[in-house]
Amino acid sequence: MEKIYTTQEVADQLKIKKSTVYELIKRGELKAAKVGKQIRISKEQLEEYLKAPKNNSLFQAEEPLPRIMDIPQFTADAAIRQMDYLLNTSGLIISSQESRVVELLRSQLSLCPGSLPILHSYMNDYNSLYSLYYEKTHMALTSFCTAREGQEIRQIQNLLPGKEAVVLHICSLQAGLYVKKGNPKSLHTIKDLCRPDVRFINREKGNGYRIYMDSILSDQKIEKAFISGYSKECLSHMSAANAVASGDADAGMGDISHLAAYPQLDFIPLSAVSMDLVFSKGAMDHPAFQSIAHTVNSPEFKNSLLPFKSYQVDKTGNCTFVNG
Repeated sequence: MEKIYTTQEVADQLKIKKSTVYELIKRGELKAAKVGKQIRISKEQLEEYLKAPKNNSLFQAEEPLPRIMDIPQFTADAAIRQMDYLLNTSGLIISSQESRVVELLRSQLSLCPGSLPILHSYMNDYNSLYSLYYEKTHMALTSFCTAREGQEIRQIQNLLPGKEAVVLHICSLQAGLYVKKGNPKSLHTIKDLCRPDVRFINREKGNGYRIYMDSILSDQKIEKAFISGYSKECLSHMSAANAVASGDADAGMGDISHLAAYPQLDFIPLSAVSMDLVFSKGAMDHPAFQSIAHTVNSPEFKNSLLPFKSYQVDKTGNCTFVNG
C-alpha cells in the first residue's frame, strides 16, 4: 500500500512550517487529497512536488527562531497580596520586564562594597510603579516612550501620586515596529497598521510600549478596532519579534536591540525610549542605594550597555526628583 502522509509529516520532512504546507496546497504546487475532514498527501504526490523546479520563496530553508521564555502575567492586585516578608529579606527587590539590564546591574553591584543582592520581580512598567507606590518593591526599572521631552517623568509622576521619588536614568534606546525582512507590507507609520491586510501583535496592558500605542491612537483619533490583532497581546520584546518572524503577525512593537537574534526581521523606528530606575526619595541616604547610584555612574556599567544596539549612555546616571 502506498505511503500516505499528514500535513505535519510533510512539514517535518521538508523542514518547513505546517502553515507553509497548506499554502503550497492552496497554490496548487503540492497535490493532496481530502479524506473526510483531513488532508492527506501520498508519497507519489510528495515526490512529484520534490522533483518540480522551485521558483518560489515558500520552499526555502527557514532561519531557526530563538527559544523564548515569556514572563508570567502579573495583575496590579497581586502587588497588594504579595507577601510582606519579601521586604524584610537581605536583598533589594527590583520590579521590571528588562532582565538584561537587571543582570548587568546585579553583576556590577557584586563588585561594589556595601551593596545588597538584587531580587528580580518580573512586572511591566505600570505594575512595577504600582508595587513601588504600595511599598511592595524597592525599585522599579521602567521603559517609557518619549515622543515629547520629559514625557517619561510625567508618566512616572502620574503613577506615583503624592510620592517623592528619584528617577535615575539608565539609558535611552529606540522603539519601533518589527516587520519581515524587506518590509513586504510597506509599513511606515502606525496608521499603516489599520490596513485590512496587516496583522498586528500588541504588548500587554501596562507595558510602556502599549501605553505609547494607546496614547498615539487616542491623539490621532484612530479606533483600536481598526487594527487587526490589537487585542492580541505578548509579554516581551522577544515574543513580539518571534511572532513576526514566524509569520503569526506582520508587525509587533519592541526594542531594536533584540533584532540581533532575528535576521528575518527589519525595524521601523517610531519613538525614543527612556529606561529609568525609580526609587523612593527617602531611600537615597541608604548605603545600598548609594552603591546603586555609584554603579550606574561608573564607566564599567555604561560600557556594558554599549553592545545593545541603539542604547545611548550620554545621560546615564542623571537624577531627577519627582513629587507625584
